[in-house]
Amino acid sequence: MSGKESERIYADRVQVAYAKTLDFVSHAVMLLMAIGYLAYMLQLLPLTVPVETVAGNWHLGANELQAKLNLSSGWNCFASLPAMLHGDALSYASVVFLSMATILCLAMAVAVFFSEKKWLYLAIATLQVVVLMVAASGVVTRGH
Repeated sequence: MSGKESERIYADRVQVAYAKTLDFVSHAVMLLMAIGYLAYMLQLLPLTVPVETVAGNWHLGANELQAKLNLSSGWNCFASLPAMLHGDALSYASVVFLSMATILCLAMAVAVFFSEKKWLYLAIATLQVVVLMVAASGVVTRGH
């Protein structure tokens, strides 16, 4: 070593669990996004909205496009199995999975805090998971 002692890097079990979960989820999301994109662009599954229609309406905002094409909003695109078996729904599902990465990582942290009996951290992490789940569900903004 060049005159310095190497520093020890310390990571507790929560950090390791969070990092391993984030690593797994990020790789899984990249794979799902690639599959969803290919299914959408190559039209391997039927599309809810044809690519040409989307391209022809770039000038519209999301709400305007949704109203013009009479599309469902929010979680409604996952309301039934036939609705989910569309190329654009599969692509959208991969983006939803990506947004859930933080919740999954925090859930792993909750499990470790529980096993280590760190009750205050367990309560804080559990509250974070609950708040994120409520926010993701759309319960608070429903009807707006």
